[in-house]
Amino acid sequence: MKTYVFVARDAQGNTVKNTVESDSQHSVIETLGSEGYYVLRIYEKRAFNWSPWDIVDRFTKVGLQLLTIFSRQMALLINAGLTLSEALDTCEEQTQQRKFQQILHKTRVDVQSGITLAQAMKKHPTAFSDFFVAMIHAGEIGGVLDKILDRIAKFYENELELRRKVQSAMVYPSLVTIVSIGISLFMLVYIVPQFAEFYKDFSGGEAQLPELTQKMLDISEEFRYNWYWYTLVPLIILVVLWKFRGTKWGHRVFDPIVIRMPIFGPLARKVAITRFSRTLGTLQESGVPLIEALEVTRDTAHNLVIANAIDYTRERIREGETIAGPMRRTRVFPPMVTNLISVGEDAGNLEEMLYKLSDYYDVEIDATIRALASLIEPILIVVIGAIIGVIVVSLYLPIFNLVNIIQ
Repeated sequence: MKTYVFVARDAQGNTVKNTVESDSQHSVIETLGSEGYYVLRIYEKRAFNWSPWDIVDRFTKVGLQLLTIFSRQMALLINAGLTLSEALDTCEEQTQQRKFQQILHKTRVDVQSGITLAQAMKKHPTAFSDFFVAMIHAGEIGGVLDKILDRIAKFYENELELRRKVQSAMVYPSLVTIVSIGISLFMLVYIVPQFAEFYKDFSGGEAQLPELTQKMLDISEEFRYNWYWYTLVPLIILVVLWKFRGTKWGHRVFDPIVIRMPIFGPLARKVAITRFSRTLGTLQESGVPLIEALEVTRDTAHNLVIANAIDYTRERIREGETIAGPMRRTRVFPPMVTNLISVGEDAGNLEEMLYKLSDYYDVEIDATIRALASLIEPILIVVIGAIIGVIVVSLYLPIFNLVNIIQ
């Protein structure tokens, strides 16, 4: 037998909190319901058992991979005839991440108390986004929740693939840069001082180091004695900028810069348009009204320039305009995007055109990433080669002086 703590409301509207022993939560809810109680919350009472994983769970996010698996499982279970409560209970048992398991437990209790699945999920924005909640709401209204969950899973699979492509574009230059900085620092901090000491000993302390070598030695000594300033300060600045980037003012400052950058700007714009097209297409196909769909899509763009353009379009639609006209006036979306959306509106198959746009830009993103790789690689080679070359030359110059001293 397990001990459960429950919070319930009786027939007079009074809130009651108590403990009860039973085999399962389901039997407790049934028993209390037969006695006229409306269960608001129920959980198993456990002994104090703290572990470091509790802190890890607190800061662990519910990732797209986990949400994809959850959506697939829920779609299969509901399609097999299980109730929402039973499907959530099954997913809760199979989930390995404790934080998501607790969220599913609370969601199941809320559903058992009588609210809709969308309303229950809306209480947990760290796990279920506005997009997820809007899709679930449309599925519940249309009675096609299993199909909607399947579409959510496909959407997240495409989003994961998109993230993988973008991350792969950054792996090579980041790795080469880190390794090159490490090699340069090793030569500067360890090789240059030893070589300078060897040179002074060999020349009897009379010969002066060449000017370039002396500058490298000065830089080496400055870094060795003040290394914490040159490592901690840049790291703190990067962390502060990264945190500021996620704030409202950070988006206002950085988003216009990112989307207009010569190299990464086109990639950022294409990624944002792909997300916009796929999100809006999925919401439209699921029956979400256009105004609400645009409001949800705004938050998935991850760029304030695109989000402001969506906001402008949404307001013009409220006034009776079509979607293509306002989008064209924002000058944010390429002509091909607005033209295809206009054709989709006229033909009555907007979601189909949006899917074609997302597929097209998926291919464009692949091509852009390959072009970036071919462009960044020679730039990195030239810059890194120049830095290491200067250090190597500063080591060779004293050798030529040693030949003169020996002669």
